[in-house]
Amino acid sequence: MPRPTKSITTRTGHMSKADIDKRLEYEAKLRGDSDKIRAPAYLTLQQKKHFRTIVDYLKESGILGNIDVYLLAQTAITIDRIQACEVAINQDGVVDLEGSPNPHIKIRTAYMKDFFRMCNELSLSPQTRAKIANINCSAEAEKTDPLLTILGGGKQ
Repeated sequence: MPRPTKSITTRTGHMSKADIDKRLEYEAKLRGDSDKIRAPAYLTLQQKKHFRTIVDYLKESGILGNIDVYLLAQTAITIDRIQACEVAINQDGVVDLEGSPNPHIKIRTAYMKDFFRMCNELSLSPQTRAKIANINCSAEAEKTDPLLTILGGGKQ
């Protein structure tokens, strides 16, 4: 099965500058504005904290758009529920007195699958964050390259 396409900012492999610029333009159009990224009112206080934390972490990457609010909200809910399951598991133990597994383990497992899928969608994995950081460093180095400055392409 082919891998899903990722943002051009997390690409690997060679692409021409024209292709990269074209993809960046299309992605920016599809991403839309990012001026209304706010936690929905239906989230609990703790879920809103998770929401804001994720937004704060991803703000610098520039990958979030207003449309991502729904995915961010679901991720915040999922994190909150995973933590609630962990509290219940720590409180009640992994198995009960009859040796039956704690039902919160099964629930937590389902939420963890959702969480990892959402992390992939939001580029939250350490590997993806490292790629974004590397690309941002390369772009900054390109902007301040003395040769590009002389040629008129870098910062003055």
